[in-house]
Amino acid sequence: MKKLLFITFCLLGFLLSAKSQTIETSNDTIKLLLENDKMIVTEYVSNPGKDMCGIGKHSHNPHLTILLTDATVLLTTEDGKSQNIEAKAGATFWSDYETHSVINTGGKVVKAFLIEPK
Repeated sequence: MKKLLFITFCLLGFLLSAKSQTIETSNDTIKLLLENDKMIVTEYVSNPGKDMCGIGKHSHNPHLTILLTDATVLLTTEDGKSQNIEAKAGATFWSDYETHSVINTGGKVVKAFLIEPK
């Protein structure tokens, strides 16, 4: 566990110092932090009531998500099923390929890193 935390903090430090490309979408941001032959690392910042990790219904390849803040979101999957999800800052989880929409339903800005292996 300590090793995983150490690696995560090293990765975060490296990513924050790397060159980045930022896309602003209605006061939210999607920032490409790193892309190389091994991975793509993207930072998502979502204001309350806004899309979380993409715009509207969208797809992701398999990826690791690391929440940088607490999050309350509404996740709607491709089949139309919706669920409310609450997670704490530091929560880390793996997702296989999926199509969904995610809305920040909490009262605070949500920030997350998505790390996609190539």
